[in-house]
Amino acid sequence: MNPLLRQGSALLIVVGLTACTPPDPPVLAAAPAAPAPIAPARVPASNDDGVENRPIEDAPEPAPAVAADDAPAVVSVALDHAGDIVIGQRFTETDADGAWHSAGLGEGLGKGACEYYERGSLPEGVSMMVEDDHVQRFDLDTIDGSAEAITQPGPFGLRVGMSREEALKRLPPGSTRTPHAYDPETGEYLTWQDPGSDLAIRLEIFDGTISKLYWGASGAVELIEGCA
Repeated sequence: MNPLLRQGSALLIVVGLTACTPPDPPVLAAAPAAPAPIAPARVPASNDDGVENRPIEDAPEPAPAVAADDAPAVVSVALDHAGDIVIGQRFTETDADGAWHSAGLGEGLGKGACEYYERGSLPEGVSMMVEDDHVQRFDLDTIDGSAEAITQPGPFGLRVGMSREEALKRLPPGSTRTPHAYDPETGEYLTWQDPGSDLAIRLEIFDGTISKLYWGASGAVELIEGCA
């Protein structure tokens, strides 16, 4: 065989064998030691964060415990007024002019004088005792004693005609019971003194039913017949 043909044949065989050999696999990047986080870690949210960082709902904080000595005292505001008239308020002869109606117990107001008034700016069915030019007490009672004119409640929702049992449910704890001065067999006084002030309320009860009630300065509440 011609030497040139022999070399060509050998070259073709080498090329053919090379074409049949599979290629080397590609070189892959090394796997990372740990997967990268999707987002950076964040500290727990608080109400000091921006809106976007706040939790949907914060857990409610427990209410602080209140010691017995820190508990609020009984609110006495119900015992210091009737309408816009306040216990201790000065009430002069000039104030008594106009729509006020007096009981006519004294020769006008003055040092030591005592008088009862109703109407004016007082609620219907309420009268007030004025002593030494100052309001001392309110009565859920009219000057002429017409109980049918009284349609509203007094402090703590107490009403004329209410039973003793219902009154005791409405009054704060600590009421005292004493026999009535004129009829101790069927009558009694039920008195509650506000421990946080010089205000009190007294109920006159006959046969288990409230017949009168009055409130204001404790000294005035203890007067059996008011100005009399």
